[in-house]
Amino acid sequence: MSGVLVLACGSLGQVGDIPQRSLSYLKTADLVVFEEDRAARQLLKAAHVHREYLRLSEHRQQATLEQVKEALSQGSTVVYMSDQGMPNLADPGKEILKIAYDLGVRVQVIPGPSSITAALAAYPLPHERFTFAGFLPRTDDGRVNILRGFRDLKHPIVILETPYRLKPLLESCLRVFPTRSCWKGFLAIDITGPKETYWFGDFQQLIKRSDELDEKMNFVLIIGRKIES
Repeated sequence: MSGVLVLACGSLGQVGDIPQRSLSYLKTADLVVFEEDRAARQLLKAAHVHREYLRLSEHRQQATLEQVKEALSQGSTVVYMSDQGMPNLADPGKEILKIAYDLGVRVQVIPGPSSITAALAAYPLPHERFTFAGFLPRTDDGRVNILRGFRDLKHPIVILETPYRLKPLLESCLRVFPTRSCWKGFLAIDITGPKETYWFGDFQQLIKRSDELDEKMNFVLIIGRKIES
């Protein structure tokens, strides 16, 4: 028997956006793996199912990976879902995927909402191609060094970060992309959530607007050149 690893998409903010196939697999899979308990409870509730699951957290990672390997080796169907959107974009699911390829088992993907493509859909400047930079270093100097390497690019850069590092990230961007430069920032905040909003402007403007936020919310930052016609 050949095991199957299913990389199942969840939602960004609206539970109703979860693909029906993802919900079906939550009911029928032999083993289900999530990142955190909060997301797990929400997803299982949406699937109308109560069942045991594994967590791929920092403290449980090795034990979970061993159980996943054993299940796949025995021909089981294993489902992995990240906290939001598509799996394996800046989350620990890559370790599970590596096990699947090492074992030679089938891999299936259930596509669905992605904060990256959602932000790009609302991005007002041309973007036939883009660079996905993911998460930048945590220190200001580390971020600035990476950002400086993007200044020769002619297409947008997509950056992810945790909600509480929004302002430090914008301040690092301001050091590299001054207010009067052709470089602009685009913030996609709380995509599909109740406070969904999109801001476009120079980084001084974005820093000022970020002070309006009354809570920490997920976001995607896109940096791009505004070419005057």
